[in-house]
Amino acid sequence: MVSPHTMPGQFIGFDGQQHQFSVLDQFGTVDCAKFRRQIFDRVGPLQSAAAASYLHAAQKNGHVAANSFLRNLDQKLSISESSFSLLSADGYRDVCDYASEVALACDWIRNSISDSSQLDYEETFQHLVLFIARFQIDPPSVRPDRSDLPAAINRLCCPLWWRRQLRKMQADRIESVARDLRQVHAKNSQYCSHVSTANCRVRKHANRNYLESKIAVNELDQEFTLSELSDLGVSNPAIRRYELITRVKGFESVSKLLGHEGVFITLTTPSKFHRMTKITVSDGKAVVVPNKAYAGLTPRDAQEYLSGLWAKMQAKFSRLQIKPYGFRIAEPHHDGTPHWHFLLFSSSENLQIISEVFHHYALQDSPSEKGARERRLKIEKIKQGINNKTGREYSAIGYLIKYICKNIDGYGVDNKNVHGGQDWANKNASDIAEKIEAWSRTHRIRQFQQIGGASVTVWRELRRLSEQDGELEALRQAAADGNWDQFVLLMGGPTVRRDEQTVRPSYAASQQIDKTSGVIVPATKTRYGDEAKERVVGVLYAGLTVLSRIHTWDVRDNEKLRLARQKIMDGIVEIVTEISEQNSHLYPAHIMSSFKSNSIPLGAPR
Repeated sequence: MVSPHTMPGQFIGFDGQQHQFSVLDQFGTVDCAKFRRQIFDRVGPLQSAAAASYLHAAQKNGHVAANSFLRNLDQKLSISESSFSLLSADGYRDVCDYASEVALACDWIRNSISDSSQLDYEETFQHLVLFIARFQIDPPSVRPDRSDLPAAINRLCCPLWWRRQLRKMQADRIESVARDLRQVHAKNSQYCSHVSTANCRVRKHANRNYLESKIAVNELDQEFTLSELSDLGVSNPAIRRYELITRVKGFESVSKLLGHEGVFITLTTPSKFHRMTKITVSDGKAVVVPNKAYAGLTPRDAQEYLSGLWAKMQAKFSRLQIKPYGFRIAEPHHDGTPHWHFLLFSSSENLQIISEVFHHYALQDSPSEKGARERRLKIEKIKQGINNKTGREYSAIGYLIKYICKNIDGYGVDNKNVHGGQDWANKNASDIAEKIEAWSRTHRIRQFQQIGGASVTVWRELRRLSEQDGELEALRQAAADGNWDQFVLLMGGPTVRRDEQTVRPSYAASQQIDKTSGVIVPATKTRYGDEAKERVVGVLYAGLTVLSRIHTWDVRDNEKLRLARQKIMDGIVEIVTEISEQNSHLYPAHIMSSFKSNSIPLGAPR
């Protein structure tokens, strides 16, 4: 398999042997060699993998087929009719710059079509749609009555909109190519490629820097950095982990109170979604090989397949008037293909029906393929009574806690005692968590989803409130104390409909400070000019809204951080200038003059 750790000018082929890049010169003409070198230079960190794939294709099908493969790979990693590469040296910064260039071109088209009195929105939009087709980007959707055409045009002329679209494309294309090149599996980079993991790490670092560079100030002149505010919510991995475990424990307590039982279910996809597969060879050692049944489908395709199955199951449960409650967790196989874990609670009779429904839908697609009945679905009833090994009562949380911790931050996970056949055996837990986070972000896969139960939005909003009265105070206290079981029961139970729960979220237009007048006004429009979605402002109880979000915030630059960075840069320039002046006799006068004139602190006006 291809390894990222090779000497310059070398790569490891699919035969496991080390090769010089010059071995490819035996295939094709001089022009073919030039063609290969150009593409290898463009694919950067994937060039060794691309070389291994080229060698394999050329040996098996000849250099023409290998050239065609390499050309398709290059097209996937480039934007059509553009020299822009999605694998550029500084992908994060380059995407930002390219987004600004494309947005500027769209703005030029808009201005060139408009006349002095009236902008023809329909004509402008159609011209822009034709223009952006070359980038393989879908235009913003518009309503049938075309009333939001101006907003759609504004989006197409906005660098931020283009940045989001290009980053999605970049993430999808790079990971798709990496999987095609056999880079994502247990023996190389499990769950997510090295390239995508590194890109996610860069974006995460950039996001953190941005949050630290901004402060939020409310009407009381209280100020906090956005990073401080972010750390107070579920964006903080420790808080997210703790909250999930609290809710799972709460559901289990509710199930015992109601006489319900639990079941742990693992649902996987058909073989056609899996790029690589593990097999056991004669000496008992596991090896990874390409899956012959693979149909070129992505992890995102697999996620949509599983979502479709679950939607059908939920519809069936609704027809049968069965309402299970619990959690669903999505996590990757070693090659990045997702599978789902469910922890569901219901009556013993309902659990039997639930199991039958899962069996029916899990085997609808390719039921006769090898291993389908053994691997497609696993159902394990949560044990009851006392565990003889630990002397403690069996608990549903024991089934799910390792998946929660493993998929968030690796806290408390000991992979040294894991069975050797598992993907994460003997590997650093935090590294595994980082890989899984990169996987979920790259493929935009939601990892955790609550099934049934009370509104977690209400749970979080109640914790913002001060002391209340009566039933609302009991709910607030349950939320503040982390008693999910008590909270669920006070809300009407784990199976009550959302619109029948005791308390519901309350939505309204958000507010902002008019920077010209200083007056607080409702924010009814987005930056693009269309109607802004209403946001949670509190909770609705007994027909009345109790506000939980009472402050109005204004986000500004963090002046302290900017000045601190400027001071550091000033200090560096002073040191470099001092060293240069002390050694001025070593340099020609014209070079020294040029150096001094360019010694300007980062961010200072020139």
